[in-house]
Order: sequence, then structure tokens, then C-alpha cells
Amino acid sequence: MESKRTRAIQKFQTWAADMTCPICHNPLAWSDNQVRCSNNHSFDLAKQGYVNLAPNHQETHYNKDLFESRYRIMAEALLYDGIYDDMLALLTAQGIQLSNGHPANIIDLGTGEGTHLHHFVDAWGKRTGTAEEELAVNALGLDLAKDGILVAAKHYTNTLWMVADLSQIPLKDASIDGALTILSPSNYPELQRVMKENAWFIKVIPGPHYLRELREIVIADEADRLQDPAPSTEKFRAAFRNVTSAHYERVVPLNPEQMADLIKMTPLMWHADADQIANATALDHITIDLMLLFGQK
Repeated sequence: MESKRTRAIQKFQTWAADMTCPICHNPLAWSDNQVRCSNNHSFDLAKQGYVNLAPNHQETHYNKDLFESRYRIMAEALLYDGIYDDMLALLTAQGIQLSNGHPANIIDLGTGEGTHLHHFVDAWGKRTGTAEEELAVNALGLDLAKDGILVAAKHYTNTLWMVADLSQIPLKDASIDGALTILSPSNYPELQRVMKENAWFIKVIPGPHYLRELREIVIADEADRLQDPAPSTEKFRAAFRNVTSAHYERVVPLNPEQMADLIKMTPLMWHADADQIANATALDHITIDLMLLFGQK
């Protein structure tokens, strides 16, 4: 059985032609058992199966416990069940071919523990009838939070996972066919730099009632509880062409353990007091309300 590191080396090789050094922006390659550029800047490919291009970054809020909670509620409780097929439906409705004879280079910016990208790639493979080994998609998950990438590499080996600064994506210009960002900030100029002409982007943002039950507990002003997607949507429309959208909403039943994981992983609850946490813990469901935005370069 291949080690995670061996599998990650193979995945890196599929991306190597497009990788750039975060320090000098020269091409990166696998050399002398490290990821290295021609100026001898070198980076580890860890035994856990990920590449660290930001070794000096120190994360504060986003720790391993948070990402393990997120993994459990996303991958096991299926909090966003069905959204990945909705995302693919957006692509095909706009004429994006899921199978055209060569693997699509796809990145997930702010991938966290990697569950969204994993399930998106899995849904893509099922739609095209392509086995993982045949590489229907070359997938790359990027996040500055090392603990998130550690959890991603622990659970998923069908993707290259990388710790990297998303304001300086370590890829050449015009190197990707598509990108995802799910509930994470976006740097549109930097993203567009690495997108090929006509490349697509799906950004998922909160809808008006996202996590409504938690917001009712921690936000006193009723008017402030509603999430307004309009500002984010307007910025998206200004940055991309052929923009369209879809709405995803469901009420998800949760058991006490799942609710505890949701509370732990949600920034909304980071400053909640003991009474608010107790009230949240007593909930047995949560509203997931999301807007899926599609655009092209």
C-alpha cells in the first residue's frame, strides 16, 4: 500500500509544471526529496501527505479541534448534502464540459479540512463515470491554516493538499480551468491571474437565513440576524462575466454530538457566553441557506 507521502508526491507531479515558488516565483519541482525552485528555496512534503509553502505562518483561531469538528459534521453528518451536485449542475447549465479528454485543473481556495473539494471531485467522477485513478480532475486544495490541511491529508488522498498564502497563489498565470471558494474570502485579481481564459469560478456565500437558529441566540438585534448576500453578489458580478446563481436551502436535523461540533466550528459562536452556548446546545436542527454564484473569466 502506498504511503500518503508517496501518493502526495505523485499528485504534486501532476501540478509541477504550473507550480511557482512563493518567495521568488520561479517554477517549483520535486528534487532531492523536497519541493524546490532553481534558487534553492525548498519546502517540505510531509509524511502526512501535504506540501507546506508557508512554514512560518502561525494560525490562531483555526486549530485541529475545529477542523476535526468540521470534518465530522460535513463528511459524516452531511451538513451540505446535495450541494456538490447543485454546483455541477451550474457548470453543465453554462456549457462547461465535465469530460473533454483531459483532466481539468481545479483549485479550492480556503479548503479547510478538504471535505467540500473531496465531495465535489467525487461527484464530478460519478457524473462522468471516471474512476479516481483516471484523473477526471486534477484537484488542489489550498489553505493557510496548516491544521486544516493536516486534517484534509489525513482523510483524503485523491487531492494535492497545500499550505499556502491565498493572496499569492503558488501557480503560474493562466494555469487553472476552474476554482471553488466556499464561505471564504476571495482575492479576485489574484484568482483571475491564475485562471485560463473562460475558466469558471463557483463562490458559495451565506444566504439570508444561514445558521438562523444560532444567529437568533447570539445576535440581539433582529434586523442584524439576516445575512444580506447583495454586496457579495454585486462584487462578484463586477469581477466576472456570464454570472448566474442558484439557491441551496435545507433544514438539517442534528443530534447533540453534531450540534456540539457545529458550535465548535462556527466563528459565530466563538464569543458566545455560557448561556448562549447552552441554548445552542439544546437545538436539534439548523438551517443551511446558501447562494451559489457562477462566473467566468
